Amino acid sequence: MGLAHRSALRAVAKRPSVPAPETLLRAIAAGDNTAVARFNAATSGLLFGLLLRILGDTATADRVLLKVYDEVRHHAAGFEKNGDSLLTWLITITHRKALEQLCSSKEDQQFLISVGLATALRSGPVRKVEIRKSVHRRLVGATLSSLSPVERKIVEMTYFSGMAPLAIAANLGLSHEVVKTGLQCGILGLYNLFRNYGSLSEGRIDRAY
Repeated sequence: MGLAHRSALRAVAKRPSVPAPETLLRAIAAGDNTAVARFNAATSGLLFGLLLRILGDTATADRVLLKVYDEVRHHAAGFEKNGDSLLTWLITITHRKALEQLCSSKEDQQFLISVGLATALRSGPVRKVEIRKSVHRRLVGATLSSLSPVERKIVEMTYFSGMAPLAIAANLGLSHEVVKTGLQCGILGLYNLFRNYGSLSEGRIDRAY
């Protein structure tokens, strides 16, 4: 099992009760800077593990995670208007920031343009690309739709609410084994997104989408 997988699937110990991430996000949108660190702490375990999976080293994953939270902070007020769940919203931002980090060579840029995920921009003699957010959002949404509602709920309760498997089982009326299996399936489903579209420069992209 790789470092990224262990990071995302590490045992979740009991934690002090904290406000729901959605509540913290509304506080951030209202200008409460004290909510920023609490929101980041509540959600960073999953996002860092996924970034580590796609980017391959902790230093780069840390840098991109900072960019993710910078965008979250600046767009917190718009979260409830887009109709996405918190999981979908955060995964979409995280995956897009990872693609932007990876897309450094002309070959990588050309591939993203060819499949409609990016648009070419020009700034003087240097060509840059911009990820097409609407297309990318549909891509992420299609991937997350492969997870069952229960799997998505288990992932959110584990990583965003800090609940232990036994507490999740009691809350949802499921067995402990069903929760453990649901968490594993949910994380693997997310990893498919980051595995299939992450290794741009190595050509290991599932181009079927």
